[in-house]
Amino acid sequence: MKRNISVTLECFVKKGGKYLMLHRNKKKKIMPDVWMAPGGKREFNEGLFECARREILEETGLTIKNLEIKATGNAYLKDVNLELYFHFLVADYAGGRVSVQKEDGELAWMTPNKISRQTNLLAELREVLPYVLSNKERVISYKAVYEKGNHMIAFQLEDSV
Repeated sequence: MKRNISVTLECFVKKGGKYLMLHRNKKKKIMPDVWMAPGGKREFNEGLFECARREILEETGLTIKNLEIKATGNAYLKDVNLELYFHFLVADYAGGRVSVQKEDGELAWMTPNKISRQTNLLAELREVLPYVLSNKERVISYKAVYEKGNHMIAFQLEDSV
């Protein structure tokens, strides 16, 4: 079977105790109508932090600083036969004004509590949000499988020991 792989990231931009979240457009092919952090695909030979800075600037109009890797892993999307290899990062707001392309969705600043209460939050975030938004320096790894859209059917946090 031919593998269909994409290397991506999501970056949780922090400003005043809130994080910038993206509510994806309902017309998106992958994860429509789902809440997640802004981000996107890494380009050829692009560094992780370089990609995060570029994607956040393109998608939100913001510049970021103090980038930290919080999670890494993969998710298999069965309905579109796609493996996503990704990183979740956290960064501090450095400057700019929030702007979004309507085809991407809507952006909103949220507290961690409000993020976790979103009904259409990306399913794997329900599992890893406490790690991603913690002050711990530990990087976690996990894998997930989605049947269709945001319907996750398997999740495994990997042990580092």
